[in-house]
Amino acid sequence: RVHLDLLGLVPTEKEARAFLDDENPDKRAHLVETLLQRPEFADFWALKWADLLRVEEKVLDNQGVAAFHGWIRKSIAENKPLDRFAREVVSSLGSTYEVAASNYYRALRAPDQRAEAIAQIFLGVRLNCAKCHNHPFEKWTMDDYYQFSAVFDGIDYEIKENKRYDKNDKNNFVGEQVVKFVDKRDLKDPRSGKAPVPRLLGEQEPLSSDPRRLEKLGAWMTSPDHPLFARVQINRIWFHLMGRGLVDPVDDFRATNPPVNPALLDALTDDFVRSGFDLRHAIRTICASRAYQLGSEPNASNVDDEINFARTLPRRLSAEQLLDSVHLILGGLPSFEGYEKPMRAAQLPGVQAVYRPKSPTSADTFVRLFGKPPRLTNSDTERTTDTSLAQVFELTSGSTLNGLLTKKGNLLDRLVDEQLADEPLVDRLYRTILTRSPSGEELSSTAAYLQAANNRREALEDLAWSLLNAKEFLLRR
Repeated sequence: RVHLDLLGLVPTEKEARAFLDDENPDKRAHLVETLLQRPEFADFWALKWADLLRVEEKVLDNQGVAAFHGWIRKSIAENKPLDRFAREVVSSLGSTYEVAASNYYRALRAPDQRAEAIAQIFLGVRLNCAKCHNHPFEKWTMDDYYQFSAVFDGIDYEIKENKRYDKNDKNNFVGEQVVKFVDKRDLKDPRSGKAPVPRLLGEQEPLSSDPRRLEKLGAWMTSPDHPLFARVQINRIWFHLMGRGLVDPVDDFRATNPPVNPALLDALTDDFVRSGFDLRHAIRTICASRAYQLGSEPNASNVDDEINFARTLPRRLSAEQLLDSVHLILGGLPSFEGYEKPMRAAQLPGVQAVYRPKSPTSADTFVRLFGKPPRLTNSDTERTTDTSLAQVFELTSGSTLNGLLTKKGNLLDRLVDEQLADEPLVDRLYRTILTRSPSGEELSSTAAYLQAANNRREALEDLAWSLLNAKEFLLRR
């Protein structure tokens, strides 16, 4: 579980055996610390922020995608505090090729889009309803909406070049842009027809009309005293590790959607702020908890409970976890259209534009089918781990898994070359794929199947196929 949550990969057979054989009572804490320092951690947790910050090729273009994703990954690898990370996102201006974080505004072309996105991602506030009416049950009004949107009214673009794929799509950009701040007030409040006064969300003091107001926004938003920023970020980290937020959905903080455990959210928030908004510290804390380490098998008291974290809630592996784990087990790396070298799915910088002239690879199709989001919204809920019939067909008869099973020089060829007896071979296969030894019944029936097979290599393919299609492998439990 912790390998999947921190690295996006199942453990290797060697890693699993080393952990099981370790008699150190602190071995779980040591394992978490080891995983937090691995490069795969930066890859996998950068993926989560790349989803939220809309790192996609249609608007950013491939060079902007590479720059923005590289900056996000470097920030995670260096353990940049999340308050500083957020401030840099909302205040960065300049060339989208040279000032990587400025690409965030490249995808948000209007002041109201910027206000909605930043409120939702960093403050857990869904402002969009207040665009047309005062919310009947929540505090946010149309004044709040348009005054906060006005904070971003000065953002403008110098388009150095645009060789767009689709000349009919005004949202398709290919070429360098310079994001800048100018003294303009184009946004109008539809009720009055006048330009609203820029104010921070829920505040009364107006902001000046200069680029420094974005820096003021960042400082205000990430202040340790702000009632929402730290709570929203620790809740999002909890969600990624536990499968559900203490406030759920994770980007919908409001009086009518309270946390299921307010005291726990308060304690985690206070600890997160004291740590200096340290992502790795937050992960260590949650992974060390009894709640995280509980099993997924229900008992009579929690069989129907899905909100109190009385057990681990099973969920399907994400698109990247699944594709990368299958490749790790069988051997090799997936190839994606537009990239010369194979790479893990979690390392993909962005979502490719649909205008690419070449056909997608089987890996491209696989990650889309299993829920990789197009990154067109500001919500954690855009990514899905829902199941579908098309996914079943892909796993049972699709080209990706079957191609890996039949590929020369893969895990199965290596096992055949080792000339192991039937039972040790079955044990190795189970430990490699399911991270456990087979039960007595599984061992005897599977060994008998191998013994009766005319072609040992083909029999191993069938056995590996069945284990890779088992719920025990497909679900994070």
